[in-house]
Amino acid sequence: MKENISQALCAYIQDYAAQNQLPALWQTPIIKYASANDPLFPKLRELVVDSHQLPQDFLPGAVSVLSWFIPFLPAVSQGNEAGDRPSPQWHQAYTATNAMAAQVNQRLCQFIQGLGYDAAVPVNAGTISPQQLVSRWSQRHVAYIAGHGTFGRNNMLISDQGCAGRYYSIVTTLPVPPDSRPEGERCLHKRNGSCGLCMARCPMGALSPEGFLRERCYARCMENMALQGPDGEDVCGKCLAGLPCSHRCPP
Repeated sequence: MKENISQALCAYIQDYAAQNQLPALWQTPIIKYASANDPLFPKLRELVVDSHQLPQDFLPGAVSVLSWFIPFLPAVSQGNEAGDRPSPQWHQAYTATNAMAAQVNQRLCQFIQGLGYDAAVPVNAGTISPQQLVSRWSQRHVAYIAGHGTFGRNNMLISDQGCAGRYYSIVTTLPVPPDSRPEGERCLHKRNGSCGLCMARCPMGALSPEGFLRERCYARCMENMALQGPDGEDVCGKCLAGLPCSHRCPP
């Protein structure tokens, strides 16, 4: 079953790219699964925000959470290494990926419904506001529960294919064996202090071993969106580019 879903996801992404005549942006997606009843989900109300939602809030009777990561091609992040503003290619990749994922998630739900189960996309997943700079369905924390990786100093999850990409998810009544979470630390700075490039690359000084100053990060993303004009996105990505973990899991 996992292989069938993986093949469907890859086909949907390829179809979307061809239909929208997009340049090459993505590597092969990675899917991981979590039990919707994993005790870490309610724990997110302590770790992230007290209003963090549970899988069953989106789909009563949900038993599984499908979390998928779409890694950007190395060329996308490499183009974002120079300067302190997001590159046009990074902006395009971010925008196109969000639009793609919205359609692909709906097709994944339809695929699972065709198997005789129900599925739903978390509503307003990842949405934040100036008053509350945290998500009530944190894709990165959901991905952690599903076993994608561990968090780096850049507050991003380091997957098997690194951290330069985007996470998405759906919830479903389809019973799928959950994936195990990695045991080792993937962030080199957390492991032995041998890196720290993501902290140095942040133009706002929002990253440190003591934590993440999300207000500074948010302010920078809002600046970048304003500079890009009416089609601007709240992007930056400097802390994801030019790192040992940008496109791989450090050994």
